Amino acid sequence: MIDLRIGLIDSNELVRSGRAMVINSQSEMRVIFEESDPLKAVTHAPDYLVDVIVVGPSQYQLRGARFVESLCQALSDAGNEGVVVAYGAFTTSKLRYEALSSGAQEYVGLDVPASELLRTLRLAVKSDFLVDPTELRKLGDAFGFLPSNAELEEKLSELSESQTKIIELFLNGAGDYSIGRQLEIPRSRVAGTIESVMRAGNFTSRNQLALSLLGGSK
Repeated sequence: MIDLRIGLIDSNELVRSGRAMVINSQSEMRVIFEESDPLKAVTHAPDYLVDVIVVGPSQYQLRGARFVESLCQALSDAGNEGVVVAYGAFTTSKLRYEALSSGAQEYVGLDVPASELLRTLRLAVKSDFLVDPTELRKLGDAFGFLPSNAELEEKLSELSESQTKIIELFLNGAGDYSIGRQLEIPRSRVAGTIESVMRAGNFTSRNQLALSLLGGSK
């Protein structure tokens, strides 16, 4: 049974085929589409029933974080719940920040073992996935937190006491189930609150939301 449907986007055919071999070696994963042209990928990827899109963030025509941002926005606009995991040649804080701030769930360097990529793919599909807030704060301190906007501030001001507590626990790294247990409310209400705040801020991922709110909580 295939649990994870994966898309691969990279203009480097050798890298892409290597990633595909690693992913397809797992019994519960399958690469269902590959694309080398980033412009075509942004247009066509949302049409696939996909769980994770693994993408090299530096592509010709659309460079670096701009490509990840365009892809994440295209998925969001289409109502496609697939998430993006970005990778690059090396594991650096700067590249990780650029990927996360652009909407990716996580970043994995080619210099780490294949097992790390597979572990990341399994984690990234969790609906309440969030990078450790301590790490996000470090990245924000080093490279800048994402800006807020009037719509986000208005939404935050309208939250009930319970909803405000949901956001506080979220920023402390608690998952939706844990938050629901602590506040004795359905998990769906937790997810709905976080998603509504994301939409107000025009964010496509929880990591983006956290990178904005953590800056304001300093």
